[in-house]
Amino acid sequence: MRMRLIPLVLLALLIACGEVSTPGTPLELRATRFDTAYLSEPYSVTIQVAGGLSPYRYALKDGELPPGLSLQGGTVRGIPTQVGSYTFTIEIFDANLSRTFREFTIQVTEPPPAALVLNVPLTEMRQPFTLRVRVAQARQLQALRTLLSFDPNRFSLIPDSIRPIRHDLALFWQLEGGNLHVDIAVLGGSLNGEHGVFELSFEPLAPSTMELTARTEFLSQGGRHAFSQLREGIPAARLVGEPTEPEQERIQP
Repeated sequence: MRMRLIPLVLLALLIACGEVSTPGTPLELRATRFDTAYLSEPYSVTIQVAGGLSPYRYALKDGELPPGLSLQGGTVRGIPTQVGSYTFTIEIFDANLSRTFREFTIQVTEPPPAALVLNVPLTEMRQPFTLRVRVAQARQLQALRTLLSFDPNRFSLIPDSIRPIRHDLALFWQLEGGNLHVDIAVLGGSLNGEHGVFELSFEPLAPSTMELTARTEFLSQGGRHAFSQLREGIPAARLVGEPTEPEQERIQP
């Protein structure tokens, strides 16, 4: 009895994995979502199949894949080299020579630019405070240059408070009134995702809220440049007879 039970268990597992189908189960291409592909970034999506009898064979029936991508077995993979919208049809054959096909589309776009996050307090400041500036959505980021602007009549930058958060960053800065120029370079590599990059401290000259703007240039591997403008905080003028709603605005360059 135990010897007969083991093959039944193995058969059930194979059916669940799509390796063996029950009689009468037709071959089908399940809904596969092809996410947006980004130029010059590795891409891989596996096509989902159900029914039929494995092994399966895959073929490109009509249309074209984005340049740089190819159909390898049941996976579309590669590194896209050209922006655009690409529609194609994939056909699948099983061991019983049944076949089915389905049309798909892949969008290839430029990678979204990195973003600077300032973390400006949204309350009235009365004591010295520190901002920990982060970069988000980084992709092979090698350097950035930003111009931070604040009201020097309300806040004073604390000397020697500007420092990199990571050990693999080199930082240079210059202050001109209410304009702080900060240059950061990644030493011996690049950044991906979200990271703290530098910190700085301010002292309020009188109780006030802060509004800080940043105009930033990002440099990634391959010489790719991206630009962003950001305003965070609450303008001091809103304290007089106006509601103090938090403000975070990204401005088109």
